[in-house]
Amino acid sequence: MTAPKEQKQKRTYHIDSRLTPEEYHMIVSKAKSTGYTVSEYMRRVACGYPLQSMVDQLSVNELLQTRADLGRQGGLFKKWLTVNEKTKPSLGSRSYQEVNNIVSKILGDQERLLNIAEQIIKAKRI
Repeated sequence: MTAPKEQKQKRTYHIDSRLTPEEYHMIVSKAKSTGYTVSEYMRRVACGYPLQSMVDQLSVNELLQTRADLGRQGGLFKKWLTVNEKTKPSLGSRSYQEVNNIVSKILGDQERLLNIAEQIIKAKRI
């Protein structure tokens, strides 16, 4: 069952429910974690509409941002190697194998971050 996109009808009905303080705080906390108002959260739960956790969405965005940052670092690293190669073919105390390992690690980390983000997204679709 999917949630309605934009309801044009004005919501005029109201349902009261008695809650303990613990239940009230739990509902408010869960609503905040999804990014919905308490009213929208309760409506979605009661009607069986899907909920998306705001925490998961923020986590995926953070993972993808970190992946992009790694890509930029790799680009700067490659530029440094090219400039260094033309002016002075020295890698400091690093060997070419160590430099290759650094580049491989950056690429591997990017791939792992992408896989984690995809797993979070797939888990939420189930």
